[in-house]
Amino acid sequence: MGGLKPGEAVISVLSFEGPDPYAQAGGLAVRVRHLTETLALRGFRTHLFFVGAPDAPGREERVEGRLVLHRWCQWISAYHPMGVYDGEEGKRQDFTATVPPYLLEEIIRPALEAGQLPVILAEEWHTAEAVIRLDELLRARGWRDRCVILWNANNTMSFHRIDWGRLSAAAQLTTVSRYMKHQMWKLGVNPLVIPNGIPCALLEPVPPEQISALRQALGVDERTIMLFKVGRFDPAKRWLLAIEAAAQLKAMGYRVVFPLRGGIEPHGQEVFARTQALGLTVTHLSGSPASWEDLLRMLHEASHADLYSTGFPLPQEWLRPFYAAADAVLAISGHEPFGLSGLEAMAAGGVVFTGATGEEYALDGQAAIVLDTDRPEEIVLRLLDLRAEPARMEALRAGARRRAADFTWPRVLEILLEKISFIARASGALPWPKPIFSRPDGRVRDVVIYTIVHQPRRLRLPAQPLPRGAPAALLAQGLFDEEMNERYFRRAAQRCYYPAIARFQAMLDEGFHLAIGFSLTFLEQAQRWDEELLDRFRDLVRHPHVELVAAEPRHSMLLLWDLPRFIQRMQWAADQLESLFGIRPRIADTTEMMMSPAIYHALDQADFAAAFLDGRPWVLEWRQPTYLYHHNRGRMKLLARHHQLSDDVGYRFSNRSWEGWPLLADRYAEWLAQHPGDFVVLGWDFETFGEHHREETGIFAFLEALPGEVIRRGLSFRTPSEILARYGSRSYELPLPAFPSTWAGSGGLEFFLGNDVQRAVFRLMMEAYHMACLTGDPELIELSLYLAQSDNLHMLQWVGRFGPEAEVSAYFTPAEWWALGPERIVWEVQQVYKNFIAALEVRKR
Repeated sequence: MGGLKPGEAVISVLSFEGPDPYAQAGGLAVRVRHLTETLALRGFRTHLFFVGAPDAPGREERVEGRLVLHRWCQWISAYHPMGVYDGEEGKRQDFTATVPPYLLEEIIRPALEAGQLPVILAEEWHTAEAVIRLDELLRARGWRDRCVILWNANNTMSFHRIDWGRLSAAAQLTTVSRYMKHQMWKLGVNPLVIPNGIPCALLEPVPPEQISALRQALGVDERTIMLFKVGRFDPAKRWLLAIEAAAQLKAMGYRVVFPLRGGIEPHGQEVFARTQALGLTVTHLSGSPASWEDLLRMLHEASHADLYSTGFPLPQEWLRPFYAAADAVLAISGHEPFGLSGLEAMAAGGVVFTGATGEEYALDGQAAIVLDTDRPEEIVLRLLDLRAEPARMEALRAGARRRAADFTWPRVLEILLEKISFIARASGALPWPKPIFSRPDGRVRDVVIYTIVHQPRRLRLPAQPLPRGAPAALLAQGLFDEEMNERYFRRAAQRCYYPAIARFQAMLDEGFHLAIGFSLTFLEQAQRWDEELLDRFRDLVRHPHVELVAAEPRHSMLLLWDLPRFIQRMQWAADQLESLFGIRPRIADTTEMMMSPAIYHALDQADFAAAFLDGRPWVLEWRQPTYLYHHNRGRMKLLARHHQLSDDVGYRFSNRSWEGWPLLADRYAEWLAQHPGDFVVLGWDFETFGEHHREETGIFAFLEALPGEVIRRGLSFRTPSEILARYGSRSYELPLPAFPSTWAGSGGLEFFLGNDVQRAVFRLMMEAYHMACLTGDPELIELSLYLAQSDNLHMLQWVGRFGPEAEVSAYFTPAEWWALGPERIVWEVQQVYKNFIAALEVRKR
């Protein structure tokens, strides 16, 4: 089952709060603003109904007209200038009476006439009666089963005012956490859980200079423990627990610095009375600093104290340095429906202590510290343990940022759209997916083996100075370590290329078929360093059971920023392969098997008959990777690599801790034979055989035995073109995700762009490419495309990470680089790009 797609639906969001300053009273305004903007940016026609400012336009279009703001109750707001909840009851009654009929006639009717699904997302208790009224109107028209209505609870506020029986009959109830779901179970209802989200911008690293300036202004040194807390002065926020932990730390001899931001609630008086009783000093900061620098100056000039209470709001851009600078951010609520501030603190790299209620993003010890008690000793002891292990604390900060990335609005939107699609299909508002049927026994008949041969052009580290205005050949000498590249090439030739070619040649005469792709970077190295090896590959490709595949020539990231040139380069790659092997490829493979709607259409324009993609569940959704697909009724077909079965060999074969070890050919062939579908695509690096898995692991014995075991089970090997001829008349529609998929890591770009260093290098790649394009010099553009190879991002995946993927990345990072140390590698790689950019800047076309 796939999530809802733009063009299938028109979405209306009902909320009291909204993006106007007049309508901003809490987290709900932030939520609906980001939700509606993300929907509109995704391509959905989105309407937001909220209690708007009385002097603003009643209707306003944003996001290129896809987001329409409907400011409601403005005639009442004119008499209540203090904000959205001034005159609250009158506004609620007006909203309930007037929004449903407007929705019915102006949005739902046109959507249904256009064949689109009307979706209504309502927020919080103020909209409950409006949802019930809308349901009544839809049923009276006979339209109810053609619409989807969701009502969401962000907290338990005013639950006593809701008629739960009527509301749950009128709408599918949702909430933001499992904790809230359990709270609502007590009311006899069972909501779906759709988490809250944060903007992607909050994942940007906090500038180190801001962190150091803040700690300096507060007088924080290595003997100081800095705490931070923000939230209403509400007993549920467990302010007293935080104060008691600070007092215990002070009693142990530590200097405590505890800036905080509370509110105007009465509980604040109790908090400060407890502070005084425990012997803690407080400085109350008042006024309204106009800038971050003003705030730093105020902190620096304030009387020294244990606690610094700010009596003014702290905008998000000021909160983030506090989150990142603190030794502990105390988001320790005893009742927390979701805990947005804790998530925001994690996105900033904060060491967040949470309660054990709704903070599902808080993985204890990995992304945050989750408290199980209300004892201050738990905070103190766990914090001191962290302080004693700086590496663990840094790992926790890095883990917090990675975990927070799972709760950005684009990712939350995927969950929301999936749930809407489920509700729509279950109710009959959208059709159920058609089942895919194969041959009577439902098992695959054919196996496609595809291998890609590639060696990167590794950078020369330390970075070399590059003379401005130098020709491309001279720049290349400073950019690339060709001595190192030759060493690695010859090692791979000895361990892998020669022995694997010999095995494949013998297998081809036994019914085995093979598809093989080459990066032009590899072929150039072979022409330069080993013509005999190139001749062996020529002989392999000439075999009638082998099909040549056109791979992205430099294994570059070009396809993410210049599709017109990508089309030209893929056609050029086909030309070069035809010249070298005498065969023109009609099947394409992109860098890291990357695929998206735009990449699909680019390859279609380049006139390829088919292309590979990785068959991840998040890409295929309910579909199997064992069928032939196309996208958006396109001509070009898609062959989905079976990532699980492929990685069993390519990634896990020599892993003795893997439950499938040792993997023997007969067992693997049985897995293939029992799989449902038409055919299985297995995709591997050619270097899998002898380089990634050494000969002593048994990889060659496995390879030699595989054809006989597969054929013995009634399966046949096929090339991609043979699959097209056999199944091309019944390929199936595959809606590709806008976020490109790959065959690395978890299947998205995060393997290559998942840490700050990778993102910085990616930006430098683009800058180097664009600077080279401005010169108009083809040789310089070619150099920039070598610099854009995905390998340069792969080799930095380990930065700030742990686990199997990081170990693989570290393995591919040249051993010679490690002598520089991890931090120096990061710096020198970036410097290579900066030197290249600077060397081109003087050129004129």
